[in-house]
Amino acid sequence: MSQLTVFSIPKGFVDPHISLIQRNAVRSWVGLGADVEVLLMGDDPGAAEVARELGATHVGDPAKNEFGTPLLDWAFAQAAQRGSGELLCYVNADILLLSDFLAAVRRLPAVPLLAIGQRWDCDVTEPLEFDGADAQLAAWARSAGALDRGSGSDYFVFPRDTDFGIPPFAVGRPGWDNWMMGRTLELGYPLIDMTRSTTVIHQNHDYGHVAARSGSNWEGPEADRNRELAGRIDRYVHSPANATQLLTPDRLLPARSARHVRAKAEEFLALRPAAAPLRHLLRGARRLSARRQAAGARS
Repeated sequence: MSQLTVFSIPKGFVDPHISLIQRNAVRSWVGLGADVEVLLMGDDPGAAEVARELGATHVGDPAKNEFGTPLLDWAFAQAAQRGSGELLCYVNADILLLSDFLAAVRRLPAVPLLAIGQRWDCDVTEPLEFDGADAQLAAWARSAGALDRGSGSDYFVFPRDTDFGIPPFAVGRPGWDNWMMGRTLELGYPLIDMTRSTTVIHQNHDYGHVAARSGSNWEGPEADRNRELAGRIDRYVHSPANATQLLTPDRLLPARSARHVRAKAEEFLALRPAAAPLRHLLRGARRLSARRQAAGARS
């Protein structure tokens, strides 16, 4: 039995740049060693062939929506059924995982949990090889890349027998990662932010693959449906700021920074019935402040 099963749903290996970065990602996962099993899911062009070539296992015949996009509830169920790892890790197919990721995973407590984190956005234009000696690549990402603003997560680590009750979200569209974090808190499980312990690298790309897209990047009818399934439209969007614990290089700490305290307060105000009077007071204060500012501008 492997310690960790990494699973992902890649896009088709057709566009040269998408193919390049996805191959890099799979190589990085396989390169984590014998303790890691890799499942490539879906029937997009090249998925089965790349799995065979790079030493991953292919899982085909995905459940899809009417746009032909694979669904995440199917993928999570297949990973739990077919994966042998004590822990599962869903990861987006453009993400590089380095040896520090596995080291961080090994330090997670043996309890029901969800581990998430931020990524470093980097421009990658050439094939990469991974042999476990990746400190130089991590240093390059931190100097040449940019840490994303922490609105979501591109990876999710959890025990194999955990049932989040995930809805049929479309992969690669917004909303579902925020739902995963909120659902973890609803279930009373620790939400652990691993950002300080690992350099997770996102290889930048465009969003030409998104069906019927509108606006910027990945917006469109599938994004709207994901948000409807999440059930949190115009209420509250969970993020790594809602973590209950931080996995640092030294130890596991409670998440008590000003950022985390503010997020917890905002979540309470947005989602708890007991906070309704406070919400009304805050709205009234905002309206009053806006009127005063407008009056000051006219005078």
